[in-house]
Amino acid sequence: MEKLFRSIILLDKPSGPTSLECAEKVRKIFSAKKSGHAGTLDPAVTGVLIIALDEATKAMPVLICLEKTYEGVMHIHKDFDEKILRGTVKLFTGKIIQKPPVKSAVSRIPRERDIYSFEITKIQGRDAHFQVRCQAGTYIRKLCSDFGEKMGTGAHMKSLRRIKAGQFSVKDCVSLESLEKNPEKHLVSLETAFQRIGIKRIFVKEDSVRKILNGSPVLSSHIEKKDSGIQAGERIGIFSGQKLVALGVAKAKDSVARTERIFF
Repeated sequence: MEKLFRSIILLDKPSGPTSLECAEKVRKIFSAKKSGHAGTLDPAVTGVLIIALDEATKAMPVLICLEKTYEGVMHIHKDFDEKILRGTVKLFTGKIIQKPPVKSAVSRIPRERDIYSFEITKIQGRDAHFQVRCQAGTYIRKLCSDFGEKMGTGAHMKSLRRIKAGQFSVKDCVSLESLEKNPEKHLVSLETAFQRIGIKRIFVKEDSVRKILNGSPVLSSHIEKKDSGIQAGERIGIFSGQKLVALGVAKAKDSVARTERIFF
């Protein structure tokens, strides 16, 4: 029987290849049937790229929504006053409206994004080094462009590195070269990934697993125990013992949760 993976790889993406090319490279290393990545990085951008293999691609609704942290350099096109620069940072902290760039995978409709923190860490001439922690789906290149427009000087992103995706940092990541040398060492199980991310869990009885795998919602009679503080509408992991059975959405009435993705 052909092996089916239920794991992710935390790749330190190099500059050059696209995120899709990296995902395909990882798929070939493991001879997996399919792969996918959680959060596109431009070819020149480096850093944390979560790549899911086979069954783990079903966890994308969770993996792709993780907040991101970046370090980068923004080049200001004209001489500027540092006080104005740091004042503009405050205008791009909190909730902002961002229109996706022309070259993007989504429609170019203005949308709200949360910038949790934005800090200028160093200034060298017209280069402003920065660190930003933001909601998934925030375009940092567009953030730099809008920043320059607001300053009245113009600006563009000169370099960028993603240093965190949720609880996963570059320290957890592996290079393509190291991955090729010892692939199995760097597999991260879905169970471990969900624990790191902090997804709340419902544990079901062993004799209820088949019903859930066949599409049944999770009923109170199926439950052995569950984490506290689960809110209606929240994505949860449905476990049997230590094994992840499904990704689900908690409900307020009737059934306890509906299954969204089944893991075989």
